[in-house]
Amino acid sequence: MNQAAPISEAVSQPTGDLPLLLLPGTVCDERLFAPILKQLAVSAQVVSMTGATTTRELAAHILASAPKQFSLLGFSLGGIVALEIIAQAPERVARLALVDTTPRPDPEANAEKRRSAVAKARSAGMASYIADAWGNLVAPVNKNNAALRTLITAMANDAGAEVLSSQSEVAIHRADSRPRLGNISIPTLILAGSNEQVCPLEAHREMADAIAGARFFTIPDAGHFAPLENPAAVARHIRDWLDWTDIDQATPADHQGAIMSDTETNPKAKGGSPSLRNEESVLQVERNDYPDLAPTNRKRSQALEGFDDIYTDIVDYIIRCTHKIWDERDIGLIYTHYTHNCVLYGTTGTIYNREDVVRDTIQRLVSFPERRGMGTQVIWNGNDQDGFYTSHLVTGSGRHTQYGHLGQPTFKPFVSRTIADCMIHRNMIYREWVVADQMAIIKQLGLDPNHFAMRTAQQKFDAGLTSLDIGENRRFVGQTRPVEKADTSLAHNDVEAQTIEMLHEVFTKRMFGRIAQDYAPNAQYHGPLMKELYGHAAIIHQHLGLIGSLPDASYEVQHVASNECVEGGTKVAVRWIMEGHHLGYGILNELGDPTGKRVQVMGMSHYHWKDGKIVDEWNVYDELSLLVQVKLGQLAEAA
Repeated sequence: MNQAAPISEAVSQPTGDLPLLLLPGTVCDERLFAPILKQLAVSAQVVSMTGATTTRELAAHILASAPKQFSLLGFSLGGIVALEIIAQAPERVARLALVDTTPRPDPEANAEKRRSAVAKARSAGMASYIADAWGNLVAPVNKNNAALRTLITAMANDAGAEVLSSQSEVAIHRADSRPRLGNISIPTLILAGSNEQVCPLEAHREMADAIAGARFFTIPDAGHFAPLENPAAVARHIRDWLDWTDIDQATPADHQGAIMSDTETNPKAKGGSPSLRNEESVLQVERNDYPDLAPTNRKRSQALEGFDDIYTDIVDYIIRCTHKIWDERDIGLIYTHYTHNCVLYGTTGTIYNREDVVRDTIQRLVSFPERRGMGTQVIWNGNDQDGFYTSHLVTGSGRHTQYGHLGQPTFKPFVSRTIADCMIHRNMIYREWVVADQMAIIKQLGLDPNHFAMRTAQQKFDAGLTSLDIGENRRFVGQTRPVEKADTSLAHNDVEAQTIEMLHEVFTKRMFGRIAQDYAPNAQYHGPLMKELYGHAAIIHQHLGLIGSLPDASYEVQHVASNECVEGGTKVAVRWIMEGHHLGYGILNELGDPTGKRVQVMGMSHYHWKDGKIVDEWNVYDELSLLVQVKLGQLAEAA
């Protein structure tokens, strides 16, 4: 139990070839970190958390056998001891990660409770200790996870009541680390389960605010045992932390020989760089009115180096600049928000420069001078150093009141959905994918989709563009079956991996019954042509109908991102591509009888997972694009 030994073979060392020391929590051992290390493929040591009854003594005991310099990660009690280690020997710690822990001293009232729990564990067994605390240890979604409970109980049983007793004394006699947090000047990562109840989230924010440059993230679908409840998300953040390059392996000049005491003040708290805060500091579109999303007096709540001062977080950036360009008609903002060589991928063509983005925006607004777009949700990931990726669902409405790209005005109203995925760095969008449901607009305006599609296809054909059929797509190789397991390498956490696996089962393996497994019985489907459908049967029919029109289609996920949702659960954004031939009948009625023409579907979907089920799906692809491709293929064939 908790012996200092390598967890895995050294596949690759952390940045700078520094050893990585892992400090587990109360009655935990190497099994706590095993799922994370499996994904990281790094060499690490799990350090024994026994041999002393105070944090000061335990830290000194660990330092006596630790390498000269190392990276340090502490979970729960291990995080408390990690703060003591860096207080005693700051020159030896190159970087610090604190997971589900606290800098605060133990309240006096806790001592009696802890010792009573130890006494009960001695008489009734360690399983009773875990059972009594279980409701506070994991997120609600994991309370019925039998395998997780068995693992945590097994660690406790192997540790035994005597180890619990000594570690409880360490917790009782721990120092108050808050006054010395400002002395920490190394790259620091702070993680906490979003449902953390043992070490309050406020304590984690306290550390993030006090440690200059600290990066703080919450882990979705996790409570106190985030490393076991959502190891994929924890591993992703640790991988990023190990790759941070702003680490000075030399002994910091201001730390040479220094021992930070419990009473030292916080000399760098005011002058240090702001901490990079987690998703909780970024507003979500749900439950917020536009003035809240694009405020005039809100302080910046997220690190946005290189972004215009007006923006407070990445959601504010997307909502505000889209509103100003499309609703306030400040189209020239594109010049300061898109790079000159930006690429915009649409369903009927690609734009390769900023000036054409300006022109295209003007032309669309000419036809719809009353158009308004309401930001429905923004799902994002990334940061200001590496760049952001956003997926923005917009519900647009207006009237067709002016001659333009759709011909003579019909004076009819319309409502449609669009999802735009953007890659952004330092205030500039340099790549964008836009899926607009143009067919919904065409039908609501009473226009003939075939006429419009043929006109568009003719323009492309006259420009020398054709749709070349290259035969079999990626779906089959020879006579093999579809790939059995989904490639989840794009996923950043478990819910993203589960989404990719579900899509693989449905669209690659054609196991449409998976929808009944992963969707709530009353799930709502918000689909193309502004369809609003409910329940398993309707949703299965929609996806079955799409494959019915393109029965040989392959399906590829191109990007996935997710955020915790203020309504509960997690929202996941997926950008995907389908390629196949129009060989059958389905819900794409405008395509008519099968033509055999090759088509590509670029689509984007947002999913709301709650309590392990999908409760909402927003699915956007453009049937008009498919019709244009069929017409273009027919023109090429006739020529």
